[in-house]
Amino acid sequence: MSGTQKTVAIIGGGPTGIGVARELIDGGISVELFEAEADFGGVWNAAAACGRAYKSLHLISPKFNTQVPDFPMPEAYPPYPNHRQMLAYIRSYAKAFGLYERTHFNSKVEDLKPEGDGWRLRTSQGHDAFYPMVIVCNGLQRVPRFPEPACPGQFAGKVMHANDYKSAEQLEGQRVLVVGGGNSGCDIAVDAIRTAETVLHSTRRGYYYQPKFIDGKPTPQWMMELGNKFDSKEETLAYITEVFRLAGYDGADYGLPRPDYPLDGAHPVMNSLLLYHIGHGDITPKPDIARFDGNTAHFTDGSSEGVDTILYATGYRRDFPFLDKQALEWKGDIPDLFLHSTPRNLDNILFMGFINAAGGLGDGLKTQGLFVLNYARAYFGKTSGLKRFLAAKKSDTPDLGQTYFIDSYRHQWEADLWKLLSHMRRYRDMLAEGMPAKEEEPAE
Repeated sequence: MSGTQKTVAIIGGGPTGIGVARELIDGGISVELFEAEADFGGVWNAAAACGRAYKSLHLISPKFNTQVPDFPMPEAYPPYPNHRQMLAYIRSYAKAFGLYERTHFNSKVEDLKPEGDGWRLRTSQGHDAFYPMVIVCNGLQRVPRFPEPACPGQFAGKVMHANDYKSAEQLEGQRVLVVGGGNSGCDIAVDAIRTAETVLHSTRRGYYYQPKFIDGKPTPQWMMELGNKFDSKEETLAYITEVFRLAGYDGADYGLPRPDYPLDGAHPVMNSLLLYHIGHGDITPKPDIARFDGNTAHFTDGSSEGVDTILYATGYRRDFPFLDKQALEWKGDIPDLFLHSTPRNLDNILFMGFINAAGGLGDGLKTQGLFVLNYARAYFGKTSGLKRFLAAKKSDTPDLGQTYFIDSYRHQWEADLWKLLSHMRRYRDMLAEGMPAKEEEPAE
């Protein structure tokens, strides 16, 4: 395999990379995929450096909206599959759509530079070729992120990041402080009680905790089935909040601070066990850390606790080490990407999968893939639809829900999934304008 005039290069063999590749191939676009590891999987490839899965990990999105609609997960999978099942599903998807034979494995992209009307791509294996278009799908969870500024004082114990966590055995017999209130922090705090001597959980704000099941159904399914039962979004959110409270998932009932934002103002925390274990004394909630003194952590409420190990579940930075940062325009500390995917200043490179959203993989993978397909067709065909889109991406500011999300690094990448997908379909249709009839897009 080597770059050709109309071949699209895809960087990253996680779910988004293989999803985009599948749609391009089905649409008649030549593809080469570059994966730094020996097999597909991305964060679900626990054995690889890019893997973020640990022994007890299960999905927080249910099977029904994580699976791709036209490629369902096996019937035997539970409502919330474990990480091994998810990895097997991803690889079966890649095999079914012919991606293995189109992929360079163990090929880390080390350099990507503009050249003429495209990009010169070089890898660790010596691959060196020109591509007229590149799709970057190297994932959200790249470089571990720690609190900034760092807490005053010096901690004398062991420091870990969620990136380092593989099983509760790593924490056996230790006094553990888990820092971070997202899904990883909550899940790891629950997992740690099996082996740790004590577990403390430090968070900076209040959170809404959602059970994984309501009325015998995965909670996202129950929410979707509410449909238009209420006259407004506010009434719907108030009803959901009250149901969660009656089900025992109001953090304030356990002494935790109330959130200072609406239910849909932050990425949801899907955890059925954190509050249960707080209520049983297995996990001790703590506020933000004020300072360290040896093996003692001092908290902003004036309390102090002895700690052997700190585990930071404080997120990741997106990282494009192969690309000169100056090639992109930036908005704060993230690239300025139209629809969270398309640089406003470049027309021959897309960044797919760089969103946080409350929804499963299957809800968006096909829509995103078909958006890329129409973009590639329009770009190579220099259609009237492309001209309209290139003008629109410089001026349009579609509502993706970003105005009501809380102010945090993570939520700069957050989007209302349904709004995002709706806009992607609209602009995808715009891109289709002027295409030959035989290039009509396949149905979703």
